[in-house]
Amino acid sequence: MVARFGGEHGHAASDDVTSIYYNAAGLGFGHGYRAYLEGTLAYRTVDYDRDVDAIDNPGTGTPDDGISANAGPAHLADTLVSPFVGAATDLGIRGLGLGFGVYAPFGGQADWDKNDAYAGNTTYPGAVDGTQRWANISGLQRSIYFTLGAAYATPEGKLAFGASLSAIRSQIDLVRARNATGTDDLLGEGRSLLEASDLTVGFGLGVMYRPDDKMTLGLSYQSRPGITKMSLDGTLTNRFGSGEVVQDVSLQQKLPDIVRFAVEIEVAPKVNVLAAFDWQHWSVFDNQCLIDLTDATPGCVFNSDGSLDTGNGGSGVVVNLPRNWTNTHSLRGGLDYQASAKLDLAASITYDTNAVPDETIDPSLFDMNKIVAQGTADVDVTDMIGVSATLGHVFYSDRTTQPRAVAPAPPSLNPDMAGTYAQSVSYLLLGVTAKL
Repeated sequence: MVARFGGEHGHAASDDVTSIYYNAAGLGFGHGYRAYLEGTLAYRTVDYDRDVDAIDNPGTGTPDDGISANAGPAHLADTLVSPFVGAATDLGIRGLGLGFGVYAPFGGQADWDKNDAYAGNTTYPGAVDGTQRWANISGLQRSIYFTLGAAYATPEGKLAFGASLSAIRSQIDLVRARNATGTDDLLGEGRSLLEASDLTVGFGLGVMYRPDDKMTLGLSYQSRPGITKMSLDGTLTNRFGSGEVVQDVSLQQKLPDIVRFAVEIEVAPKVNVLAAFDWQHWSVFDNQCLIDLTDATPGCVFNSDGSLDTGNGGSGVVVNLPRNWTNTHSLRGGLDYQASAKLDLAASITYDTNAVPDETIDPSLFDMNKIVAQGTADVDVTDMIGVSATLGHVFYSDRTTQPRAVAPAPPSLNPDMAGTYAQSVSYLLLGVTAKL
């Protein structure tokens, strides 16, 4: 799940409270004391069908009578609830903007359905957790931002500059099937539990320009969490056979920095159009590398085949999940109509590109090209209180990936999760604004 809070106001040319994330310069164009509380309720379904040819060792590691335990359909249906809480003020000083917000722009959770055909099976007991289990049985990945923002608008009210600083609390809890060889062999199948978290920082910069009262342009930059990389420390618990091993580990990864641009223009009385562009630097998400914290000089340096490059500092890696994601962009067009003095209606269509290559896709983290359709209604209940509702749906393109020709070398060896992926997400945002 990525940031959708703010509904039709969530873009780089907006001056509402959610601009503390999208473009802090918008705080400089706000007036008085404002507070905003919003809740997101999202419903997601996923259907995954693992290709039988993705099985690592058919006939040996996966006996003939266990093929259906390692290939075939899996299903997920879950809900996500995520809040946004923020406030902004000018302290009575024209052109000043200060704000605070708590929100989760990155995150998601999954709890896959059981495979009832293997309930109580004593030959392949692990198969009850589904064919996707080698990537994810259940899990949570989330980054919560605690953000302070400030902005200054020039006296003529045409230009504003803003900046924000965030403390970012990230957490990963992931349960998946695993065995000592890194393959999907049913013989020797165990379980792996990763529990890790970190507290780091990030920042945002933005500028907003209003050449007249009919046009607003905004440009912003949001840094990566951790600015360079993230180190989530915690424990890895592996249970193979009757034994259980717990070790202290650190997950090394990089999430993207983001550039946003938007322009909003009044094209007729009470009618505005919006065009927005986002670029997300997902190519930095090259690996999720788990290192042993007891290693004196750990290093996530790999050869092209996935093996550890010890000659250039590679050391202490427990397991590596190659990602090699690609940069993405989104294009959004929207229309806003002020139906009355108290009612504002808006809607938009967004096209967002896929970040995940075929070679590294798996059911724990996957993506597709997608179209997002949403509409927002804002109602001023009184001069001080407003309510908003946004309804949206994400239309994902189905994906079918082919089994890999060559498996990576350890410690980057993980089961091949080639197959067919289908996903659907619907969401509802409900917000309340208070003004003084």
